Amino acid sequence: TISVSLLLSACSSAEKQADASTSAEVLYNTAKRALNRGDFLTAVDTFETLGARFPFGSYTQQAQLDIAYAYFKQDEYDNAISAADRFIKLYPRSDNVDYAIYIKGVSNFARGGSFMERLFPRDMARVNQNWLRAAFAEFDVLIRQHPDSEYVPDALSRMEFLRNEMARHELITAKFYYQRGAMIATINRVNYLLEHFDGSKHVPNALALMASAYGSLGQADMQGDTLRVLAQTEPSHPAVKN
Repeated sequence: TISVSLLLSACSSAEKQADASTSAEVLYNTAKRALNRGDFLTAVDTFETLGARFPFGSYTQQAQLDIAYAYFKQDEYDNAISAADRFIKLYPRSDNVDYAIYIKGVSNFARGGSFMERLFPRDMARVNQNWLRAAFAEFDVLIRQHPDSEYVPDALSRMEFLRNEMARHELITAKFYYQRGAMIATINRVNYLLEHFDGSKHVPNALALMASAYGSLGQADMQGDTLRVLAQTEPSHPAVKN
């Protein structure tokens, strides 16, 4: 009798484990189908139910990443970043940490994109620069910590774009100061551009503006030095010929 009871107990326990595993799989597949058809609210709710009912296991781990992606697709970028951060904290040794970092980068990259801005190109130089700097920093972390990640090529491309757009923002600001006669502020802004965005396609125009600012201040030596750097950087620039 004891043996039979133990056997029945063992069978019952095994059935419960199987049911639990099946339930986790069913929940995950249900959420994934909702995600694939664009029903992001249902997907997030179901993924979170999965996490609450089954806090451990491969389905729950993957669900945390899918939650971050679902929030990203809903333009809920703070929630997407929080979900990605939670994944990194819970699973720091996961093979998918690179994806979590990438989601953080693209979430910051996409901030400020309203519906109308999706129809017409955004002027990224006029978007909140803190978002762009945060995106750039996340992509940099991805490249340094996971150089073999499949997301590195896209991250590099986005970083090049961001470098140029952030440099353009600094150039626009420097021109604003120049037009108002604030030559020292113009020079300081260009120096910031040169220090932080070296290699940007906007460097030659920034150097030309700096040279003009030095000229307006009567600092002929600094103007000449700046024009010589410009000549080495882009010999065909109009400011060099003048």
